[in-house]
Amino acid sequence: MIKEYILSFLPEQFAAPEIFRIELAGITFPFESYRVERRSSAIWSLEYVLSGQGTLVIDGTTFSVQGGDCYLLPAGHDHHYWSAAEEPLHKIWVNVTGTLVDHLLQSYQLQDRILFPATDLFTDFDRLLALCEKELSPAERSRSSSLLFHQLIFDLAAQQPARPRLIPEAVLQAKIFLENHLQDSRITVAQAAVAANLSSSQLTRQFKKYLQQTPYDYYLDKKLELAQLLLKETLLSIQEIADRLGFADEHYFSTLFRQKNGISPSQWRMRE
Repeated sequence: MIKEYILSFLPEQFAAPEIFRIELAGITFPFESYRVERRSSAIWSLEYVLSGQGTLVIDGTTFSVQGGDCYLLPAGHDHHYWSAAEEPLHKIWVNVTGTLVDHLLQSYQLQDRILFPATDLFTDFDRLLALCEKELSPAERSRSSSLLFHQLIFDLAAQQPARPRLIPEAVLQAKIFLENHLQDSRITVAQAAVAANLSSSQLTRQFKKYLQQTPYDYYLDKKLELAQLLLKETLLSIQEIADRLGFADEHYFSTLFRQKNGISPSQWRMRE
């Protein structure tokens, strides 16, 4: 009996894997011993339950899932999930990574959500899986798969009830501006404030209120998140990554990276 149908991709099969890449995609057929465990996952996993029941444990929080549910397992966290023995999970799924994934989830306010009950997303997942089965050039695979993934995220967001406290449009504009300039050493808080039509002091107050950090700290965190992906998913040297992200030199970059992550860039690259 076939337990899983899996399609896998190497980074070089995408034109810009640091921006968007599908790592794995497939279908899990019902079998009672199904269980997955990832420690500090480097990927986002988006899964749609066709039938059956199961349990998710994400960083110690437990969720129950059933047919029609969609769930989003976040990068940088522990993933542990399994099927109910009496009604094993039958599901279709995709594992993705890249800065585009982060941007889309943040823009649609989905990045801190795990479970999306009673959704209707089979067509979106089916189209994406069908595309993965095709032989495509890296450029075409990147273009087509990123568009279909965006459509999936759009449809997922559209099926969710309005959230009571959305980030103000001005803060969202500033976030997008900063995230679009992670590889530019000349960007300032003042420029982000102009993009949001606020003064620098207003923008700082708004960031502290809604994001609990200053614009500069947010920008630095996003640079270092991108550095993590580049270390794992590319062969760029640490000096090249420091240069690409606009840090003054490799030593300064490594110091900041260690302060945020507790280990050096080279140690991060060697982690499983």
